[in-house]
Parts: sequence; C-alpha cells; structure tokens
Amino acid sequence: MLDDEKCLCGSGRIYGICCKPFSGMKIEDYKRERESKNYIKAYYIAIAMLTDYLVEIKKHTNRILKDNPAIGKFILHQDINALSELADRIFCSIPEGNTDNWGERFETIKKLVDAEEWKNECEYYQLLYYDLNNENGKFTEQIEAIAKNIKVDVHTDQRMLELLRSVILPTGELTKLLKLDDILIEKSEDSLMKLKYQFDKAIQLSLVSDNEGAKKIADEVIEKLEKGVPYTEIELYSQDITAQMYEMYYNFEPDRKWLDKALEIRKQMKVDNFNSSGKAKYFSDIAYVNWKLGNYEVAEQHFTTSLGYEENAFAQIYLLDCLVEQNKIKNLKEYLENVEFNTLGVDCIDFLIILGNAAIRLNDTSSIETLKGYLKEINIAVPYYKLCLKELELELEKKSGRIRKILGKLSPLKEYLILQPQFNGMGINLEKIIEDLKK
Repeated sequence: MLDDEKCLCGSGRIYGICCKPFSGMKIEDYKRERESKNYIKAYYIAIAMLTDYLVEIKKHTNRILKDNPAIGKFILHQDINALSELADRIFCSIPEGNTDNWGERFETIKKLVDAEEWKNECEYYQLLYYDLNNENGKFTEQIEAIAKNIKVDVHTDQRMLELLRSVILPTGELTKLLKLDDILIEKSEDSLMKLKYQFDKAIQLSLVSDNEGAKKIADEVIEKLEKGVPYTEIELYSQDITAQMYEMYYNFEPDRKWLDKALEIRKQMKVDNFNSSGKAKYFSDIAYVNWKLGNYEVAEQHFTTSLGYEENAFAQIYLLDCLVEQNKIKNLKEYLENVEFNTLGVDCIDFLIILGNAAIRLNDTSSIETLKGYLKEINIAVPYYKLCLKELELELEKKSGRIRKILGKLSPLKEYLILQPQFNGMGINLEKIIEDLKK
C-alpha cells in the first residue's frame, strides 16, 4: 500500500500513520507482546496483521472470483476463515477504554470483496461489536438494522444464529426466537448443544403460555440427560449448560432433586481455571440454586463472594432477597439508589419483583411509590412477564391503599369480586353468586 492511501483496516487514517509501523509482524510478535502484558501494542499488531492480509485480498480475490468462479470460491473460503481468525484476535485484544468503532470499520472491510459470504462474515463481527458495547442502548439502532437484514434459514452460519438469538432475547420477540431455536436444533451436530437448544425452545413456549408443549420438550431433554450426561469433568462450558438445564427443569417439575443435581455438577467444576468474571458467575449460579432451595444464609455467602470478584446486578438483586428473608435489612433506599434501573436489561424484571415484594413485606411506602414509577416506565412484550409485573403492580396498589379504599366502598359486594390481573383489573365471581342464590 502507498503511505497516503486510506488504510484498509477501516480506521479512516492514511496507511503511513496507521498500520504501516506494525506491518510485517507475525503471530509470534503478537503473542510475545501479550505475554509481556503490552496489550496496546499487541492490539495494534493484530490490526496490522489484518491489514496485511486485506492487501492481498484486494489484489486477488475479486479477480479470481470473476475469472475462475470454482477456484475463486475455494480462495474465498480460505479468506473468510483467515478474516475470522484475525478478527477474533483483534476482539480479544481491544484495550479497556478503547473507542475504535469496529462496527463502522467492518462496514469498510465488507466492501473489499463482492461476495455474499464475505459480507455475511463482516456483518457477524459488526453485530458482535455492537452487541458487546451496547451500554445504555448506545448501538440499539445499529443492532436492529443489521438483525433486520440478515436472512435466517438452515444455511445461515451457526455462530450468526447464536448471536442473533442473544440479541433478540431481551426484546421478547418470541416468534423469532422459536424460529431460531428450531434452526439451531436442526443444524447442531453437538448432542449437548442440540439438547440446550431444545430446552431453550421449551422455555420460550412456557413464556407464551404453551405449558403443555413446553413441559413435553423439557421432559424429553431431561430424559436424555439422565441416560448419560455428554460431558467430561474438564469441559467447563458443557458442565455449566447441563447444570443450567437441571436447575431450570425445577420450574417444570418442582422436585428439589433437580436442584441438587445442578449443585452437584457445579461443585465438580474447576473454579481455579476461571477469570474474575467467570468466578463471579460461578458463585452467583451456586448462590441462585441455594436461593431456590431456601438456603438463604448459604446463598447470601455465595452472592457476596460473587460480588467480591465483579459487581453484577444479578447478585445484588438476589442478595437483597436473601437479606430480607433473614430479616437482616430494614431499609431499601440504598438498593434503589445504587442500582441503575435503566442499565439492568433483562434483570429489570427480577429487580422489580424482588424489590417490590421486599417493599411490601417491610411496609416501605417510599420504596413502594418509587417502584410504582418504574412499573409505569417499563414496556414488556412477553405475556408471562407482563402478568408477573401486573400482579406486582396490583400488590403495590393494594399496599398503598388505593384498591383497599375501592373495596371498602364496595364492602357489601366485595365477596363477589375477584382480582383478575391477567385482565388488568377485577371481575365478578359468578360461581360465588350462583352458590349463594342456591342457598
């Protein structure tokens, strides 16, 4: 490349002051800088390695695709594999606080090769970057635009399907999620991952109130797990997936043996192999199972350990419930002040329900009014969650006295009224009326 040409890495800078100083460096140079903890230099070496490869792609790939499509397809396949390896190396090296927008950079890289497969690979990394950096909805618009244009069928790359699923999950678009689950089940060659996708589908069905269909799929998954768990003790990810399925099956069949199985598997995991984030998740998972079992003191200890490794909303929220259950907390103000509601994402539901129940138990009127304000702001599409929040809203209203006053005025009729949160209000108990008329 000429020094005054735009660098192919997509930075917008000219090559001479962008990637040229690191051009020609190899994987050994990158590893040496990583081992020496020179992470910023390692990052720039990784980018320069990508640029060096893109220079060769620009020279040859489009021409070969046009002149000899058969050979061109083979070359393109090699190029995409190389792009994936180089991009993964960059993403693993991005220094903390770095502001390089790799979503925009891959928009530039996408234009280098005139092939659908190349564009799809670039869009995967665009979506991955935006998803990983979407604090406070910073890149929501970009995520929605990319996700909308991606064709989803059995030919879609499995990594893209999994990424799309994680992107769509917080939106509550259950029809899309069920479609993705069906394709992932069909495409997956790994027996454990196939079971995971089947169990994910069971959960989505339960959220749309297809409890019979959900239970049937969940039963089939657990039956296969019980015949032989397809993992070894050193496969941490596989163990985590299996423990999650046993833990969540408790919601379909509330027998504590499923939670005991989840704990047993987690205790086999080699926690020393985890980084700080992994340890935070591990102890939160252990704590959550104990919370479900009602072992609040043990759960409190593990949630506290989790927070010692890394601050996370999940542990904060459930630690609060452990403290309330043990009568160790009298004031919810600090939790309302320290937890930023708008940043909770999918954890906002648990936050509202647990904090709401705590406020009711503690008769904390100030917190009750604050939570009612949150409930007015939130917009949830999933029917199950809408029902949970509506029930909470009614309980908060009852505690604040509004519904109690209404029922007081209707005291002669109140034995014939029933709360119907699924219909957003109250209804008439016809069975009670008919029963009393018969008397």
